[in-house]
Amino acid sequence: MDISSRLESRFDTGLVLDVRAGELPFRAYVAISPPDLEAVTTFVPPEQFENGHNLHVAAIDTPDEAAAILEDVLLNMDADDAVALLCVDAESWAATLQALGHEDSSSPLK
Repeated sequence: MDISSRLESRFDTGLVLDVRAGELPFRAYVAISPPDLEAVTTFVPPEQFENGHNLHVAAIDTPDEAAAILEDVLLNMDADDAVALLCVDAESWAATLQALGHEDSSSPLK
């Protein structure tokens, strides 16, 4: 599947991307974070929870699993849903960005 993304914004621990996977548009919040559901509320804005679309959450523990986990999440997504991807370290974060088609995976967090 062809996946491309565009940087929407940055937050303290990651990036917000507008992503298109084939015909499926969605928003991705990609953070360096332990797998903690409470952490999601610190970087996903409240309006994401209020717009009627689903928010999917997945943990990425190793760089090798990023593409497979993303593929599993995509199978359950509808257009304009969002996903919060909690990456345990910088290497997993970079692999996840690459799987999302974000070309500048070496972007420093700001």
